[in-house]
Amino acid sequence: MRLVALVTSGAIVTLLCGAAAATQPSALRAGGDVTHVVDGDTVHVQLTTGEEERIRLIGIDTPERGVCGSARATAYARSLASGQHVTLVGDPTQARRDRYGRLLAYVWVDGRDLGFQQLARGLARVYVYDRPFQRLAAYRRAERTGKTRSNSIWKACGTKAPRPVAGGGGRGCDPSYPTVCIPPPPPDLDCADIPYKNFTVVGADPHHFDGNHDGVGCER
Repeated sequence: MRLVALVTSGAIVTLLCGAAAATQPSALRAGGDVTHVVDGDTVHVQLTTGEEERIRLIGIDTPERGVCGSARATAYARSLASGQHVTLVGDPTQARRDRYGRLLAYVWVDGRDLGFQQLARGLARVYVYDRPFQRLAAYRRAERTGKTRSNSIWKACGTKAPRPVAGGGGRGCDPSYPTVCIPPPPPDLDCADIPYKNFTVVGADPHHFDGNHDGVGCER
C-alpha cells in the first residue's frame, strides 16, 4: 500500500510539474522544418532535435476552417512556410504552451515573421490572449496596413462593426454579451471593430473580447 501511495504521489507531482512548466514564461529559441501547415496560425515543425511539435503563432488569429478568409490565410502560410526551415522564438511575456499543448512562438522564415506577414496581408487579426506580447505594437501597425487591402478579411469578408442597439440579448445577438448586441462569429470581431467598451462578458466569449477573463470586454 505504501508503494502504491508513493507511485500515485509521484504521478501527481509529475502532472503538476508539467502543468507548471507549460505556464512558465517562454525562453524558446529553436530551429526546424515545417512539415505541415494546419491553417493560417498553426503549423507543425520537426525540430533539429528530431521532435515534432505543433506551433501556435503568438499574437494573431486567422479565420477558422469554413469561415470566409480561412482558405486564403492557410494558402498564404503554406506559400511562405511549407517545407521551409524556420526559427521558432518564444516570448518571455507569454506561456510556453497553450491549453491544447501547442508551443507558442513567433515563426521566422527567411528573416520574415510569419504572423506579421499574415497581418500585413489582411489575413489575420491581432490576438491578445492573456497579457500583451512583446511584438504587439509592430503587430498593430501591420494589422492597420492589412485593413487597407481591398482583398483583406476586413473588406472581402464583411468584417464590420455591428450596428449599435440599446441593450443586448435580442435576436441575432450573442448571449455572451448580454448588455450589448454583438452577433456571433463569423466574422470574428476585434474590439476595434465594435462601438462598445467595458461591457459584460459571460460564457463562451466567442470573439475573445475578455482577454484577462475578468468578465469585462474591451476594457479601456
